[in-house]
Amino acid sequence: MGAKNYCLLVVLSLIVFIFNGCKPDEEVLPDVFSGSQVLIANQGNFGWGEGTLSVYYEGSKTIENEVYSSVNNSTLGNVFQSISRINDSYYFVINNSGKVVVTDTNFNETQTIDGFVSPRYVYDIDGSKAYVTDLYANKISILDLKSNTVTNEIVTGQWAEKAMLLDGMFWYTAPNSNKVYGIDTDTDQLKDSIAVGEKPESIIKDKNGVLWILCKGDESKNESAKLMSLRIEEADITVLGIDVAGVPTSLAYDEKNNSVYFLSDKVWVLRINEGGQPETWLEIPNAVFYAVGVNPISGDVYLSDTRDFVSKSTIYRYSSDGIRLDEFSAGIIAGDFFFP
Repeated sequence: MGAKNYCLLVVLSLIVFIFNGCKPDEEVLPDVFSGSQVLIANQGNFGWGEGTLSVYYEGSKTIENEVYSSVNNSTLGNVFQSISRINDSYYFVINNSGKVVVTDTNFNETQTIDGFVSPRYVYDIDGSKAYVTDLYANKISILDLKSNTVTNEIVTGQWAEKAMLLDGMFWYTAPNSNKVYGIDTDTDQLKDSIAVGEKPESIIKDKNGVLWILCKGDESKNESAKLMSLRIEEADITVLGIDVAGVPTSLAYDEKNNSVYFLSDKVWVLRINEGGQPETWLEIPNAVFYAVGVNPISGDVYLSDTRDFVSKSTIYRYSSDGIRLDEFSAGIIAGDFFFP
């Protein structure tokens, strides 16, 4: 081999070596923030703590805490109650601060909507307007989604909490009663009410269009807690109740497996296709379960353990088969899971 050819070979070898890195066998590190996002609303301590946003990445099993603060260099406010997404905006409901913070999908704040008493949840009605339920206002606010301003209100006379849309009706729970109420979304008028169990809290809709309502019961009235099913077919209304133990909360629906989860002293599941009674799904000694959510695509179940309500919450991620997939820390009092 001639000297020129040898030199050329050395140069080419060096170029290949440089482009492939100093260690030819070095593995490419994975993206530490990869996979589907799960948004977690951490309420913060009532009255003095700041609510925070956590974002969990399913693919890499990594968690980012204090996301909103990092992006905006500011805080959300007190009691981060819930998360909604409408079009390309997130609506972060800050309960005790009486406001809704609007961000883009990268969590940059674009607007703050004030004027609420104690807002709870934002519900998209038709892409142009939304309803905002409220703990103390005794009304539901109507939000114009083009301007993100409150344009009107629906007087309820009592606390309106969680809700579901069904065939042009907005059915909401009234936890200080034994009823769910229906609003005609075309006219924004209160149109109907249906008796269920005492103190209805959570409501979901299954893939067959049946509403499921979790009712806490009322010991003073000797009324036990119940899981109610409500089927509405024009004038035909069917209400069925199943007694449940303890003081249940946080109803979640697994569309993939057609199952309903809720919390009490443990995690319960009702497998709708199988009928029957709710059964124990999971117990963790000393855990203080506060919220449950189900990824609608994977069916994975997320649980928040708020521990002593002043420490960071522990989040458990399980498969629908009950296999623990991950465990990590979020913020203080993780109270709402949202799956974009």
